[in-house]
Amino acid sequence: MVSKQQRIVCFLVILIDVWLLVFPSVTISRIQQQDPASTQQQLLPQQTVVLSPQSEASDNNTPVTILDDSDLEVELVTEGFESPTSMAFIGNHGDMLILEKSGEVILFINENKSKISLLNFTVNDQTERGLLGVDVLDNMADLHTTAIAEARSNNQATIPTGGNSINNASTTSPPPTSTFAFFYLTEASKEDRTQVLGNRIYRFEWNPTDKSLSNGTLILDLPVLPGENHNGGKLIADSENRHIYAVIGDLNRKGMLQNFKNGSLPDDTSVILRINPDGSPAQGNPFLDVSRSDESYANLSKYYAYGIRNSFGLAIDPLTHILWDTENGPDGFDEINLVRPGFNSGWTTVMGPIERSNVTSENNLVNFLGSSSYADPVFSWGRAVGVTDIEFYNSDRLGDDYTNNIFVADANNGHLYFFEVNEDRSGLKFGDSRLSDDLVASNDRERTEVTFSTRFPSSITDIETGPDGFLYVLTFHPTKGSLSRIVPQEE
Repeated sequence: MVSKQQRIVCFLVILIDVWLLVFPSVTISRIQQQDPASTQQQLLPQQTVVLSPQSEASDNNTPVTILDDSDLEVELVTEGFESPTSMAFIGNHGDMLILEKSGEVILFINENKSKISLLNFTVNDQTERGLLGVDVLDNMADLHTTAIAEARSNNQATIPTGGNSINNASTTSPPPTSTFAFFYLTEASKEDRTQVLGNRIYRFEWNPTDKSLSNGTLILDLPVLPGENHNGGKLIADSENRHIYAVIGDLNRKGMLQNFKNGSLPDDTSVILRINPDGSPAQGNPFLDVSRSDESYANLSKYYAYGIRNSFGLAIDPLTHILWDTENGPDGFDEINLVRPGFNSGWTTVMGPIERSNVTSENNLVNFLGSSSYADPVFSWGRAVGVTDIEFYNSDRLGDDYTNNIFVADANNGHLYFFEVNEDRSGLKFGDSRLSDDLVASNDRERTEVTFSTRFPSSITDIETGPDGFLYVLTFHPTKGSLSRIVPQEE
């Protein structure tokens, strides 16, 4: 990676009229939708422009993506998607599930670069609704499973695993044998797509032989009103512990989960959920004791964090296994957060560092019987960029400087940002002393400091490390959504 003094930065600030991303909702159906809704969106008052197509370049004047590292280049993999929102690798051959906002699940076959329609959900795709998130939980034969098998053969009662223990291993259920795909969507009635049923999470089984999805099961039914924005929708599978994390925004509600102390009781909004593959609360969730002590707080059993305005990005640090997220501010203070169990992100009272808010004490925030904890973001943009996905680059194919560090995407500019994690992986480190002091990019110069690439053709909705070790980038467009990857320059 070239030094800061040597790098060539071309940072283009574009003033554009943008339309807010529309996400369609979903009902399980293999029938192709005949009347996909328009993807053009209206900007809501006081609403950060998120997941919105930039001004369309003509076919003869497509912008060329500029990277901060001259040893790397962007390679187009495929294009022609209609408003793609999320992607996940599946199987052992580099194939991918790619979601279109209007409800279609596309299987991209890596070997011959072909596309197959696997599912078509019936969704309502107004504003930020639609088919929003996907991830895959692979069939695992890991050390955890091996330990259980060995304990059974040795008649052991307790097996230490990473500081925890599994009791009565002889009665533990056999390890799962299926690979699951999970989908987050805003489901609508088949008869009338304006009739919204809910934000829902479905689980499907993957058949690697014929590359199909079957046995769709509803595992979580979440609120959808009043909406229509702040649905969240990102999913991430924790393969080590076989948990699923999912995030939902505030849906414009004002309750305890939005830090109104006298607001409505916990209602599954503004939260990151951590669940088992069947939708039940994950063991060790931070609010389990609170949920059991008071029936009014029963919903807390599924929560891992709360106080979140809206989010389009979740990632797990491959070294510490701690969750990180991105969070969207109204017009300023988009955030990157390190999300520990019981995390209260502070919305609607706090966005960005608490010292820049009107809050004088964390006591102003809702705390569920001492099980909550507030922490400032590890980084904020002073002016919102429409932050979307976050990815720990878990490879060395692009160079050691990037390995196990963070890429983040945005919607407003089509930019990628790069951040180096500090030594104890509790935050980020910067070459700019002013960024190090306040952890806020307050001006163009400080934003440039963390900008890795500019001029992707439109909003970036997802970034993933591929099984080939390269970084894959999904861009949003009503008809010309694209999948690219960042690779080393050809010698």
